[in-house]
Amino acid sequence: MMQNAMQDISEMMQFENWIRFYFIREEDDKLYVRIPEEAKSRIAEDYPAYMGLVETLNNNPIDYDTSMNTLCKQVVRVFEGDKYPYGISTDVFDSKDFQAEMHLFNIWVQSHEEQLDQTFMEFKKWREIFTEWKQDERVKEYHDKLRKHAINTTVKCESDTVH
Repeated sequence: MMQNAMQDISEMMQFENWIRFYFIREEDDKLYVRIPEEAKSRIAEDYPAYMGLVETLNNNPIDYDTSMNTLCKQVVRVFEGDKYPYGISTDVFDSKDFQAEMHLFNIWVQSHEEQLDQTFMEFKKWREIFTEWKQDERVKEYHDKLRKHAINTTVKCESDTVH
């Protein structure tokens, strides 16, 4: 169960990263998420569970704290209670496997930024490329090392956000 929860939560966090990558616009010295209606319709079709996240972020200013607070609330809303036991998100966020996965994903985004920026890619395509990249032997070795050591990239959620 923990492994499945980790996969679900990391996918939602990667999805939020994808949103910020393609849909952030600077206006009046602030960053806003601006998701066009066509993209929202496509997301609703392909990722209905993430629409709460989309609606919360869309047309609002965003910064790191807003992003993390929104993610924490959505993780609890979508995954805790019906699908997984309450409190599992805290366990996932604190796990070395989750931290390693998210650290690896952030490295992948940074190292592939130019490629990802050349043309819009659906989130599904991001996941495919990331999964393929993780099959490289050097990446596997690095991922194994990350999982064995504390990374200190734990997601910090406000105490009233996570049970």
